[in-house]
Amino acid sequence: GVGATNVKKAVQTDVKVTSFSTIYAFDLGGETLKVEFVSPLPPDDVERISQPVCYMKYEFGGSSAEVSLFVNRRVAYNHTDNRIPRNDACRNYSYNLGEDQVAFVGLKRQLYLSNNEDWSGADWGYWYVCGEKAAALDGYDFARYLATGEKDFSNAGEEKYIAAFGYGKDGFIAFAYDSIVAIDYFGDFKKSLYLENHTILDAISDVRKNRKQIEEHLDAIDRELKKKAESISEDYYRILVASLRQSVAAHTIIKDNDGKLLFLSKENGSNGCIGTLDVSYPSMPLYLLYNTEFVKGMLRPIVKFARMPVWNFDFAPHDVGTYPHCAGNVYGAEKNGKYRSLAKTGPGEIHPQYYLFPEAGGEMDESMQMPVEECANMIIMLAACHAYDGDLSLFEESEDLCEKWVKYLVKYGLKPANQLCTDDFAGHIANNLNLAVKATVGIACYAKLLKAVGKDYAEYEKIAHDYAEEIETFSKKFSHSPLTWDDGEDSYGIKYNMLFDKILGLGLFSREFMENEVDYYVKAADRFGTPIFQRESFVKSDWVVWAATLTDDKSKRRKLLEPLVYFLENSPMRVPNGDWYRGDTGEILYFRARSVVGGCFALLLEPRK
Repeated sequence: GVGATNVKKAVQTDVKVTSFSTIYAFDLGGETLKVEFVSPLPPDDVERISQPVCYMKYEFGGSSAEVSLFVNRRVAYNHTDNRIPRNDACRNYSYNLGEDQVAFVGLKRQLYLSNNEDWSGADWGYWYVCGEKAAALDGYDFARYLATGEKDFSNAGEEKYIAAFGYGKDGFIAFAYDSIVAIDYFGDFKKSLYLENHTILDAISDVRKNRKQIEEHLDAIDRELKKKAESISEDYYRILVASLRQSVAAHTIIKDNDGKLLFLSKENGSNGCIGTLDVSYPSMPLYLLYNTEFVKGMLRPIVKFARMPVWNFDFAPHDVGTYPHCAGNVYGAEKNGKYRSLAKTGPGEIHPQYYLFPEAGGEMDESMQMPVEECANMIIMLAACHAYDGDLSLFEESEDLCEKWVKYLVKYGLKPANQLCTDDFAGHIANNLNLAVKATVGIACYAKLLKAVGKDYAEYEKIAHDYAEEIETFSKKFSHSPLTWDDGEDSYGIKYNMLFDKILGLGLFSREFMENEVDYYVKAADRFGTPIFQRESFVKSDWVVWAATLTDDKSKRRKLLEPLVYFLENSPMRVPNGDWYRGDTGEILYFRARSVVGGCFALLLEPRK
């Protein structure tokens, strides 16, 4: 709210999105108001990116005013069921914080890590606002403030609010979340990284005190990003700023018991899995650019779970649980609902602790795994990390697993059996050529890693080149590469998995082959983007950017990117950036607010050999 007297209608006149801010301009009947929402998420600063504080700045072009931000108690919980007392369920208080004031709200009965379903908020923790003044109030107080401007808050009723106030021509209001407990990491309850050694009030105070330096850092990253993006395409920057904060925000950063960083994603919009490997893989470009430790933080949980007795497969796991519980792979677990039926807890469900199970005895459904996909993902990501930072330690720690996984790729990767890939919404596909490309790249990456540690790599390097030659020779029978080994001219599938052949200089597929593929993707483009195959008008925005990376022709890149920008501006659905949508209508399908949009940074990756 902007005051309570002399109310004027605010007419939005502009909106601008940068890497870390969304900035609105309003006309107030002759006066102007600028409101900027800032998320300090610099991807090159582990400490800052894990600090759970964002803020709102405002600036009036004319007279001074009072600005208020009110937050309803519903922010503090997701469900209203029998687990939560209905009467006066929330508590909220306000108190001084230096020269400012803070107010917070949270459930009286804290239920840490109490739900792990998709598209749900936490039923635990405390939310804070901070301004020059702050208050706890109830619904009656709120209504009276809006009507009269009075701030005589009794806070006696059930409907709770917290509020922060600023005064003058400009000001700043912070919004923060203290999860108390962030992640169950295989039985160890972990705080988020920043809150391990600080309090939430430390975080709020630090942001208020150091806001100028924070913004200078954010602005420097944004300027450099814009400069690089505009060298590729006039509108590429717009895709990146729609992706950066969303990708980072879909993760929680913790440290394991050895002090190593873990970067755990929530698979928003599909099933809520945590640490999903084929979600980490597409998101990787953003984190390779700024800090490879984040990529390794995605891989460490997979390595840990793959060593547990319950995981007795020769391929890599899909995930390590359902957010916020790292309790073991759930994608394809609970065959026939055997264990899930025991885990119902009302609106949500907490899965069993699979990591404690002995060797699997049938509860894992192999048909719902992604064996070729995940084996290749692990090895490619390890090779990419080494190419960008020169560190081999994680590969050396997991070399025995990688050896098992590369042998799986050699045996089953060239002509994959009927199975899921990361595009699982497409269903099972046999003889998937794009999956064959990924397996081939994975084998070559393994050879590259062996070479780096001084071991014999020639056998695997030859296998990879032989597989690549077979794939390319088959594809050249047609004007473009088909979807599968069984298809022909009337089918296609985007071969985005060739990206790391090019970036890592593996020399598997010819530039002529890549350029020819891109020519077809340009021709197949729909209004909102190029569909991933001919079966449906399904666009995956991250894969379209990966495809654009396969060409060095700027005009072709622009033709692939322009529909993605059109989608961001014209999708009929007002929801977080969806990476899976219909190319003909722009209708966002199930995926939204996912970390995979970090893959849209692929065009900024410089080749490393």
